[in-house]
Amino acid sequence: MRLHRFAGMLFCRILSLVVIVCYMAGCSLFGPTKQSIGVRSNPPEAQVLVNGKPMGITPLRFDVDRRDNMLLEIQKSGYHMEYLRSSSNLSGLGLLDVVSGFFWLIPFVGLTSSAAWQHDPADFEITLLPEKSMTPTP
Repeated sequence: MRLHRFAGMLFCRILSLVVIVCYMAGCSLFGPTKQSIGVRSNPPEAQVLVNGKPMGITPLRFDVDRRDNMLLEIQKSGYHMEYLRSSSNLSGLGLLDVVSGFFWLIPFVGLTSSAAWQHDPADFEITLLPEKSMTPTP
């Protein structure tokens, strides 16, 4: 009976250790792969394109893969088109993977996940400049 109880406790401890080791193997593997991006414009109701694909009209929120670089195009009739870039930087989870990777190499695996990265900034606000009239003044 004592051996059976000891075996059960040993199994629970080993299982707990395996779960902890798997979690520490790359925290980013368990994080979100998408990030919410917000775009506002002045004047509102401008069209937003991300990497050439239409996403909607401002004000707007949409999800993108954390690892992808973005080229935002904001356009509205009668206004100059504006371009904004967003690139991916290491996220808090990615930083945790780097730090714990120095103690134990396996967490570096988490850096292969999209959750290890984030867009900075995640919210954009742009003022569109009106196009000048081409009619000559008398």
